[in-house]
Amino acid sequence: MRDRVAAAGCDTPILAGVMPVTQIGTIERSVQLSGAPFPRALAERFERVADDPEAVHRLGVEQAGEMCAKLLDEGVPGIHFITLNRSTATREVWQRLRADARV
Repeated sequence: MRDRVAAAGCDTPILAGVMPVTQIGTIERSVQLSGAPFPRALAERFERVADDPEAVHRLGVEQAGEMCAKLLDEGVPGIHFITLNRSTATREVWQRLRADARV
């Protein structure tokens, strides 16, 4: 999207909004609220660990961290974390990015 906006001549910075999945129900709620589909392959990975809340949390932090790293590597000017008053996972993502020296 960023590239299409820039190609149209707009130079307004676009910040990515990232919300780590920390509970299985988050996936369904995000689809309902945004109207955007959740990637099927990723949903299948979450389904495989759905009975283990800690594994869901770990996978969510891992995937959000990888997404943020890719966004930063591609030059996004910033990332907006959506926490819904649950900042633990966001802090964990931030720590992963710092450990990788991306921030």
